Amino acid sequence: MEIRKDLVLRINDIIEKCKLQNFKFIENSIEDYKPSKLDVLIALHACDTATDDAILKGIRNSAKLIICAPCCHKQIRREMEKSGKTDAMTRFGIFLERQAVMITDAVRALVLEYCGYKTQVMEFIEIDNTPKNVLLVGRKSDKPVDKEAIAKQIKELLEQYGIEEHYLWKNLWKNCRTY
Repeated sequence: MEIRKDLVLRINDIIEKCKLQNFKFIENSIEDYKPSKLDVLIALHACDTATDDAILKGIRNSAKLIICAPCCHKQIRREMEKSGKTDAMTRFGIFLERQAVMITDAVRALVLEYCGYKTQVMEFIEIDNTPKNVLLVGRKSDKPVDKEAIAKQIKELLEQYGIEEHYLWKNLWKNCRTY
């Protein structure tokens, strides 16, 4: 799924030339996509809160595997700047940016765990190739989850940096079923 028509056309042309079956890109936003079945969700550098929307789509459709190379921390950085809670490290712009990335992705990983996914966070290629080098992998698990403990970790992390809301955590509860 991709919102840029030219990219969808180009990728579908590659898929056809490579004779890949049961695989195609569609022009759509992740929010508007309504799958009948979703086993695997892969999101690659979805901008702003689109990574969160993709994770949420995977969770709500009980995907067995969610893989994200996340992008953007803008929402959390704005929250941190608004709160005025800076310290010796985050008062410098580049460090604020890096901390916002870590907080954003840590909460994303915790949300996956909260929703019953065994979650890993790792680098997926050599750091020389890209600075955006984090991969979040969530595998659906049947093991019991201590939701109260995970929710407490998320709450404490957000409070520590003066963050009123994390987009994914907040939107997990909209139209929720069993979360």
